[in-house]
Amino acid sequence: MENAATGSVGVTILINNYNYARFLPAAIDSALSQTYHPLEVVVVDDGSTDESPDIIHGYGDRIRSVFKPNGGQASAFNAGFAASSGQVICLLDADDFFVPEKAERAVSALLAHPEVGWVFHPVHRKSEDGRGERVPPLPKPLFIDIRDLALRGKLPGPPGPVTSGIIMSRDLMARIFPLAEAIRITADNYLIFLAAALSPGIYLDEALAVQRIHGANLYTLRPDRLLTEARIHLLIAAEMRRRHPELRRLSNHIFSKALAHYHEAAAADETCRSTARRYVLDANPMEWPDLFLRAAYHRIGRCLHPRTAG
Repeated sequence: MENAATGSVGVTILINNYNYARFLPAAIDSALSQTYHPLEVVVVDDGSTDESPDIIHGYGDRIRSVFKPNGGQASAFNAGFAASSGQVICLLDADDFFVPEKAERAVSALLAHPEVGWVFHPVHRKSEDGRGERVPPLPKPLFIDIRDLALRGKLPGPPGPVTSGIIMSRDLMARIFPLAEAIRITADNYLIFLAAALSPGIYLDEALAVQRIHGANLYTLRPDRLLTEARIHLLIAAEMRRRHPELRRLSNHIFSKALAHYHEAAAADETCRSTARRYVLDANPMEWPDLFLRAAYHRIGRCLHPRTAG
């Protein structure tokens, strides 16, 4: 490749795919077209029933392919991480794509700040009708260290990217993986929470990926969004408390907020019910008043300010 940057740090681009055959070639091509080497592309197909397997096979040994039964996003991440070898891991949803300099910028940021374990960045958006939303660049990259705040149960930042805006060192990922496979969608939220709580990081000043907005990924517009969000964050809180008990104040905060959302959704959900019950029983009884008072606070806040609270 012309003008390729070669370094000593190996990079893995991990693509998770489920029935995104119409977008998948653009995602894989964007990974293979990176200006940085050495680089490997790992594509995990999570039990697709469309033409995705044929597309993946068509790339031959240019990529590392992992085919597995459908298990959800966390399961796909686990399989991809196990198959990877890079010291830096870039996550890419199969319906998104990277700009060519993405890996090069990520490695440069990590080498410039050896103490950081993650690099996040904003993404541009592109709808199916061709219209887009471009994110203006920040004045400069932001160094972020909020570990002390996380230990006290607060997580004011960093700006939360989508999956395709997440880069982590292998060492940090090893502290977080394997993910709980019950988190079938939006597992990237768990990664963002844990990365920011466990390590300082860099939020880059420019978008290095494009997120496609289409009918199959409109999470924010789905009619059961509140219930889905509650389910995801109850599972995240439970897994965080189990794997990282030192962050129990943070997991309590996430739990209380999710519990408020579950009650507001006013819909029966066995996963929410059983996860919340188990979480409360595993907590110290001295924590119970705070858990429920916080949930009530979030619930009242959303009632008073429905567009901004939560």
